[in-house]
Amino acid sequence: MAGSDVDFKRMFYVLPTPYLVLDRQLNIIDMNDQYLAVTKRTREDLIGRYVFDAFPETEERLTMFRDAFLRAVAGEANAIVKSPFSIPRPESEGGGMREVWWTCHHLPAYDADGNIVGMVQKAVDQTSEVLAERMRDIISREFDHRVKNLLTTVGTIARRTAKSALSTEHFIASFEARISAMARTHQLLVEGGWDGMSLEDLLSAELKPYVQADNRKVAIGGPRVSLTGKQAETLGLAFHELATNAAKYGALKDPEAALDVTWRRDDRTITIDWSETGLRGLQPPSAKGFGSVLIEMAVPAELAGTVERNYLPGGVHCRIEIPLAPTVG
Repeated sequence: MAGSDVDFKRMFYVLPTPYLVLDRQLNIIDMNDQYLAVTKRTREDLIGRYVFDAFPETEERLTMFRDAFLRAVAGEANAIVKSPFSIPRPESEGGGMREVWWTCHHLPAYDADGNIVGMVQKAVDQTSEVLAERMRDIISREFDHRVKNLLTTVGTIARRTAKSALSTEHFIASFEARISAMARTHQLLVEGGWDGMSLEDLLSAELKPYVQADNRKVAIGGPRVSLTGKQAETLGLAFHELATNAAKYGALKDPEAALDVTWRRDDRTITIDWSETGLRGLQPPSAKGFGSVLIEMAVPAELAGTVERNYLPGGVHCRIEIPLAPTVG
């Protein structure tokens, strides 16, 4: 095919990458169809306009782009890599501005005699890549934060469990049980994409090792309550300690006793009531173990909540109240 048979202008219009053509005064001469598609403008709206009137920018960005354009019309090819670029949003879509990230290549445009008559901008849309990089950075920082918090919590549990352990075997059993409780909560959070989890799912997971499917003496119930990851992690440990104590001394050991866990919420707080009833010969502990300390310290420190535990005739009652949205980061 001879070169003269190629319709280069039509080819320019259908190229899949956005192209914009400016004259030496930075007025818009032409653009291809893809440029119109990504900017959601019309050829009539743009041709003949000064480029920064058609696409207003911040002073800093305007200076950067003007310098790049002027260098191009002076004969110097150049590029601006992954830069934000403001594009007016059509009134039919609410107006205002939307921001994209483009890598822009600027090339001198020549006439048939080799004279520079303007410049061509090739725009490569990298918005998706930039947003993906930002999300990756957010996830990386959040993961780093969570791992540090997790290791701090594990370290604290290890030290306090060792301090109260009667033997190496006792330490291993208690420590493994507490780490397993944390692992169950983390597994549920991972399965939910770290968007949190329901209070009912958390309680069910913590009580599952102790409760048979047909055991009617254990009941949980309340309205739908979604917990944040931080709330779930802290409450998961608290429920584990309560369940462990109930299995050793309380309603999960005594076949005549019953365990009821209920909760309610209002506009500001979540209130959880853990009630063990029908116990015989129950005596309040003479000293607080690490489990009790963990419950009474972690909930206030991590969730800005309160814990109240009472030993009643024939039963145990623990009330946990936390803000609907944690105030402690």
